[in-house]
Amino acid sequence: MLEKLRMFADIGRTQGITTTASIAIVGALTSTASVEWYHIVYFTILAIISHMALNTYIALGDIELDAHTYVPSRNPVSTGMLSKKEAMFFVYGGTLVCILLIAVLRLHLDSLSVLMSFLCFFPAYGFLLWYGWKGKKVVVSYDFSFSISYSFFVLFGVFAVGGLPTMYTWIFIGVVIFAATAFAQWENGLKDVDADRSVGVRSLAVVAHVKNNEKLRGTHPYFLYGCTLKVGFLLFSFMAWWYTNNLYYLLFLIFYGIPSQIFIMYRFVTKQSPVEHRKTILLDVTFAAILGYSTIIGKTDIVPIALLIIYLIGGYLIGSLIQSNCEFKFGRFRIST
Repeated sequence: MLEKLRMFADIGRTQGITTTASIAIVGALTSTASVEWYHIVYFTILAIISHMALNTYIALGDIELDAHTYVPSRNPVSTGMLSKKEAMFFVYGGTLVCILLIAVLRLHLDSLSVLMSFLCFFPAYGFLLWYGWKGKKVVVSYDFSFSISYSFFVLFGVFAVGGLPTMYTWIFIGVVIFAATAFAQWENGLKDVDADRSVGVRSLAVVAHVKNNEKLRGTHPYFLYGCTLKVGFLLFSFMAWWYTNNLYYLLFLIFYGIPSQIFIMYRFVTKQSPVEHRKTILLDVTFAAILGYSTIIGKTDIVPIALLIIYLIGGYLIGSLIQSNCEFKFGRFRIST
């Protein structure tokens, strides 16, 4: 039984649960409503179910792709440890539980807030179902399905606590689009480009003729596209400063925000083995989370942001311990280059 649960943890990518939950939590923090401890618990439970169900569905469509990557063992369906039927039952059950969890909001929210929560959750969930079904093989869809999904999940967080969006909500959605999703897919597209190409995935990396064994130069169109995403991320971060007009936050952007993002892009040009790519992605997750969460400092002050970072990294570490075949894990890069 425990081994079977571990298989679901593997296919459901437990390490990313708090990343998903934090998107809704930040949405709630940017709203006009106050956020209580039980809201955090609620978002965490919902994220556990939705994140694992969606990643299970996506993994079912990645069986052929995973056979071409250097870590095929992370998909227990590929190894025969979990059947497709069991995985699909988990997807159906998880989807039903998510619907019930949103319906429960009616116990303490007005009908309009519950309706808006449903209207935001369905596209957030649906775009990732589309991604897992056909989206990866459609140009642009691979790179931006997560952007659309997570943007709606930010708004779900707003309405699930009975609030309304504020300027900070829209700024954070911009951060999510450029940093948390589009750039994450830029990284994934770069890391898995040869495997993607072999199975017909139409990522922008594939379209731009990137190759895993070919050095990505600073003038390459795909690298320049990645730089554009980082510039967009920084612009929304500076928009948060413009809205708050906080001198300390401006200094933070100048001495941490800009250098950290330049450093990440520098590593992508100079450190190009698969293992180094994963190290850079882990660094980017940490650096971008600190910078991205900081955009709401004018609304929340520094303590909630610090707690969010602890929540994100702590959940990531716990999830990577539970996950037996974790591709991204701090301090563990044993696969040879």
